[in-house]
Amino acid sequence: MKVAIAGAGTTGAYLYRLLRNEGFQADLFDKKRNTACGITPCAWGTSIGFVELVQATGLDPENYILQRVDHVLMDEIALRGRLMTYDKPSLEKDLLEGATVNSGPLRLRAYDRVMDATGMHRAYLPPIENDILLPCAQRRVMTDAPLENRIKLGGLGYAWCFPLAEHGYHVGCGTLAKNPRDGLKEIGWLKDNTRWKILCACKGKVRLSGPQDSQPFVCDGTGDGIWGVGEAIGCVAPLAGDGVVPGMKSVKILLDHWNDPAGYTAAILKEFEWMNKERQVVNKLKVASRLKLKDAWVLKRNATRMGMEVALKDALVLLNAIR
Repeated sequence: MKVAIAGAGTTGAYLYRLLRNEGFQADLFDKKRNTACGITPCAWGTSIGFVELVQATGLDPENYILQRVDHVLMDEIALRGRLMTYDKPSLEKDLLEGATVNSGPLRLRAYDRVMDATGMHRAYLPPIENDILLPCAQRRVMTDAPLENRIKLGGLGYAWCFPLAEHGYHVGCGTLAKNPRDGLKEIGWLKDNTRWKILCACKGKVRLSGPQDSQPFVCDGTGDGIWGVGEAIGCVAPLAGDGVVPGMKSVKILLDHWNDPAGYTAAILKEFEWMNKERQVVNKLKVASRLKLKDAWVLKRNATRMGMEVALKDALVLLNAIR
């Protein structure tokens, strides 16, 4: 079988590595990236499941973990959780060890199967009705001023500050209500420009549609079809915006249903059913509908997948703050 992977980000690279480990040959295609770190989007945070998923490739996850944190300040509410930041550029590089990434056009008919791992671009699958793409502005900074591991909610989105290596932080803002760069400035975390240095800056978008509303996952276009994976099929948490672990999980599900497109679709929808409930809350936030306790329960229950402990009353306060 002649296989092509469109997209060499974390999900595409993870798929390439696992296929190679099983004896498959796959051609990789991706656009050249003009960011300083060489990746896009610039995601450095992850959570429970990352260690085991990286181990499945034969790599040592400890080589990529930068910081482990046991809490996050979310609108000044301290939440306990098992979170971490990791070296995304190094992980992607090692997953792609020995691979040639083609920047030229991908000719669909030259392959038996094409895997669409193009993230929010969803370049080879049909467009999504009522798609939600969250604009983001991001900065990687160095500073001698200690910054807290924190999230600030508002503007139908949130801003974040995550610790990386010593004196290094990843700071960004994603919002549906305004220009995210303006939102980042308004937060004021980096106001004192004598104490920090911007190492790189970029912008991008994150799909918050969820898998239920990102179908089809498989369509015609080659002899064996085009199969989507990761963010291309909505495997990103609509409320939290995290897609690293869900993207890698979707790869494992794809390999388990390699010749069964219907089974693949059903398994993705079952695994990420909780994302559909988050999408329903996002829909209510977008139209300023009144939130209820059942919406707070969605946030509370789903926070446990990240090892976070959120009280029900805090969950309702935080959801309302997103507006």
